[in-house]
Amino acid sequence: MNNISIEQLDAGVFSKFGKIVEKKNALELRSINQGTTTRYHNISELDLESKNGISNISIFSGTPRNLPIEIKIMEKHPVASQSFLPIQDYDWLIVVSEEKNELPDLNTLRCFNVNGDTGITYNKNVWHHPLLVKKKQDFWVVDRINDQEDASINLKEYNFTKNETRYITL
Repeated sequence: MNNISIEQLDAGVFSKFGKIVEKKNALELRSINQGTTTRYHNISELDLESKNGISNISIFSGTPRNLPIEIKIMEKHPVASQSFLPIQDYDWLIVVSEEKNELPDLNTLRCFNVNGDTGITYNKNVWHHPLLVKKKQDFWVVDRINDQEDASINLKEYNFTKNETRYITL
C-alpha cells in the first residue's frame, strides 16, 4: 500500500503551495473600534479577481472519508487562489503536490495536519486534494466564482490510475 505520512503544517515548507492563515502571520496589529478590537492586518493575500470572476464566501461542510483515506484525485485552480477557514476547532488534513508537465507530480505528494484554529490559502495553480476532515466540519471558503463560465476555466482535475492511488492512515 502506498502510504503518505502526515506532517505537521509548517509555514516554510508550505510556502510553495500557499499561506497559513493564523493571527501570528499578521503583518501588523491595529487597534480599531474605539480600542475594543484588535485587527490582525493582512494575514493572507488573495488572488481572486482575474478573468471576470468575483470574490465570494461560501461554507463547505466536510464529512470524514472511510479509513484508510484514499488519495485518488487532485485538483487545481489555475485562475485564482482559494482559502479554507475552519469554523469548528477540529484538526483537519491537506494534501498537496508540486507540478510536473502541467500534472501533479505524485512523487512530491505531501499531507499536512492543520490545527483547527488555522486556515490556509492555496496559491492559484497549486495541486491539492479536495477537502479532508477528521470529523464533520464546516469551513468558510473564500474563492473566485463565475457561474456564467465553464467550470473547467478554474478547475482542473487529475484522477489517479489504480496503481497511483495513495493512502492516509490516521
